[in-house]
Amino acid sequence: SNSVFRQEGAFGNNRRRAAGLYNGGIGMILDNSAFDAAPFSLTGQNTLKPSYNDVSGIVSLGGRFRIPHLINNGPTFFVGYQWLRDRNALSEAALVPTAAQRTLLPSSQISPTAEALLSLYPMPNFAGSSRYNFQIPAVSATHQDSLQARLDKTVKKNDLSGFLALQSTRKDTPNVLGYADSTDMLGLNTRANWSRYVHHSMLWTLGYQFSRFSTRLQPFFANRANISGNAGIRGNDQSPLAWGPPTLQFASGIATLTDGFPASNHTDTNTESSSLIWTHHTHSITLGGDYRREQLNFLSQQNPRGTLSFTGAATGSDFTDFLAGIPDTSSIAFGNADKYLRESGYDGYIADDWRVNASLTANIGLRYEYAAPIAE
Repeated sequence: SNSVFRQEGAFGNNRRRAAGLYNGGIGMILDNSAFDAAPFSLTGQNTLKPSYNDVSGIVSLGGRFRIPHLINNGPTFFVGYQWLRDRNALSEAALVPTAAQRTLLPSSQISPTAEALLSLYPMPNFAGSSRYNFQIPAVSATHQDSLQARLDKTVKKNDLSGFLALQSTRKDTPNVLGYADSTDMLGLNTRANWSRYVHHSMLWTLGYQFSRFSTRLQPFFANRANISGNAGIRGNDQSPLAWGPPTLQFASGIATLTDGFPASNHTDTNTESSSLIWTHHTHSITLGGDYRREQLNFLSQQNPRGTLSFTGAATGSDFTDFLAGIPDTSSIAFGNADKYLRESGYDGYIADDWRVNASLTANIGLRYEYAAPIAE
């Protein structure tokens, strides 16, 4: 028609070959530390403001899958990807040993182990108080990638659907002494469902879901430097993944010397489900059940390098006790790092969604669940 009211071929619902239309989008956010305020200074000292960039973005695409002359009526799909590169700046303050404290004992009386560990402490960078004499800008970094995908297809009386979600996160977390531990996390969630009308009033659904979450923590010194061993400490975990200093604690408030503990933890869950929905007059009855199998795999130590605490019980000064190599208390815990736990769970249920009248609906059901004891 040549009517002035007609729609063009690529306008609204009049688009030609609408079944082959794809919808997508792209977006991005950029940020720079120049637009941010300086990190709050707990000590009142002017600390250098770090310079960094932040970026986040998203890309998505969806529609009905179609290949001309090959697949004309494919499944409906959606794919989305998000990424994040984020940094966060903080002013970290602490109390570190002064030059005068480092010479409280003659060098001949200083423990070689204490001398080696003392080198991990920086010198003060301002004339502080009894609480703080050292401050640095610390920048933590987070990198995250997320992927989501969905697929749906109807074939006669059958509805097929699938879903996938994947997220990877990497973090670097520094402490006030400048040692940054890294943490990697990976999350996966998948789901597949098949539904079929076995009768005009009965819908049968089968489903399977798998999820996995993994966390891996690597300390700064892991596979890099055997701090404890080189300082002459024996009896703690000397494996390369556990390399690093023991934890040093001081009663006077001197910054604790520590590094993270290595860990590799994985949790898997497999779930199979089935349900039948029967619609009859004013009743909608659902009968179903699920089976779940969980795997909990942990590889970690509680305190592999040990903890040494100094209170001044020997010489009257906690730091002098440290220089002399006389801890007041000590603790350590490692061994049997591998823990492989398994658990099964079952449930069954029946429910009736009964539409009594136009203003009253009753939902009546019965459910049974059983979780078996966890076994290693």
